Amino acid sequence: MGTPSDVRPDDPTTTPTGGRGRRAVLALMGLALFVIVLNNSALNVAIPTLMRDLDADLPTVQWIVDAYSVVFAGLLLIGGACADRWGRRRVTLSGLAVFAVASGASALADAAWQVVLTRVVLGVAAAFVMPGTLAVLLDEFTGRQRATAIAVWSGIASLGVAFGPVLGGLVVAAAGWSAVFWLNVPPALVVVGAGSLVVRESRDPARAPVEAVGGALSVLMIGGLVFAVIEFGASGRPDAAVVGAAVVAAAAAVGFAARQRHADRPLVPRGLVRDGPFLGASVSTMLLFFGLAGSLFVLTQRLQFRFGLSPVAAGLAVGPVALTVVVASVCSPVLARRTGPRVPVTVGLGVVTAGLAVLATTGVHLPTVLLGLAVIGTGFGLAVPAATDVLVGRVPSDRAGAGAALNDTLQELGFALGVAVVGAVLHRAFVIAAGPGTDPAATLVSGSMDPGRASAAFDTAATAALSVAAAVVGVATLLAARWIPGRDRSTG
Repeated sequence: MGTPSDVRPDDPTTTPTGGRGRRAVLALMGLALFVIVLNNSALNVAIPTLMRDLDADLPTVQWIVDAYSVVFAGLLLIGGACADRWGRRRVTLSGLAVFAVASGASALADAAWQVVLTRVVLGVAAAFVMPGTLAVLLDEFTGRQRATAIAVWSGIASLGVAFGPVLGGLVVAAAGWSAVFWLNVPPALVVVGAGSLVVRESRDPARAPVEAVGGALSVLMIGGLVFAVIEFGASGRPDAAVVGAAVVAAAAAVGFAARQRHADRPLVPRGLVRDGPFLGASVSTMLLFFGLAGSLFVLTQRLQFRFGLSPVAAGLAVGPVALTVVVASVCSPVLARRTGPRVPVTVGLGVVTAGLAVLATTGVHLPTVLLGLAVIGTGFGLAVPAATDVLVGRVPSDRAGAGAALNDTLQELGFALGVAVVGAVLHRAFVIAAGPGTDPAATLVSGSMDPGRASAAFDTAATAALSVAAAVVGVATLLAARWIPGRDRSTG
């Protein structure tokens, strides 16, 4: 991707980094990424406590979770373009500083709408951090070292998703839901301080203007789509708000596609939408994050509502995902070098599909849930590093920020839609199983329904929701098998 020639020749930060320095850069960018990803996954385990303390219903909680992801996903392309234009280190560390401040504001909120608002600010800040972390690594590493760095980066992202509930459970039990946001502040400040000293600057030498119109259309497209899904799940009917949001999303999608065809410097480099390996890697990654985010949204609630676990116990119960993700992420680049990327991606996706199917069909027993989570973590760790390597490898070298942003956008879009769609299925299925007019949030939190009936209704709803997640990742497996290159095909 980027090289030292991407910056001004007289920039003192262009001095090549030594081996120890590269490891320090990798550690700092990994920690920055971990903070960004942790913000979502740790919040899941705090949902029951947050619902009680802020008197929030399930659709409101979905917006607390998704307000971050919607803005994050919508602005990532702009964030990557800004990093290429104004400097990847500068944009990344500035965004992380704002992220730390917004995290403190979230922790001090005393109403659900305030949390939604501060989560929007967090999403804006994160959109300028995440693509920069990968773009810095693409500039810093080459060859086999780059593949290893991408595997570590992907593993850290996966670890943040999986380990978040563990940390979240511990801090929620100790200090309440607001502690989930305080978690972000110390590591963010460490990266800002150390990164300004260790990370060298890089940028696109063309320094083209940022395509703001396309960025605005991407926010409307993603935001309208997720809003329509969440509101349809809450009401169960296509009312005016749902239809209006869907129309806005469709119109924005058409406008975005047209804009990208004619813009001088499109946010999505031309030709990628017709590139088979890119499509296979991007779509399968998006659908994988859809399945993971949706399933964790269901499972962190199931562990507490259905099995009666405390936030700490629920977080620890998700621990098998974190452990297996780390092990599998280490193995992924080794397997990809020997077999080509198709094998780790398709095998990983197939393993995740199997784990979700186990949870959907036999997840009423705690040991089965733990086993299913371990299986999901293994597949996730195998698939994501290899798919990410293929995706960023199809992007021109001077567009490192754009390539990283594309990868991150698709992951976050999958995350947002996973919570929205799977959460909507969970909500509607619970209402159908428990009886018309039932408020799932009030029923589960207050215990107003007979415990046996409530458990049966939640099991039915969770089975439906997890089945959707499994089916979506199953589709991703087929797409990857068709489009991801094998050992004998070029990955660019």
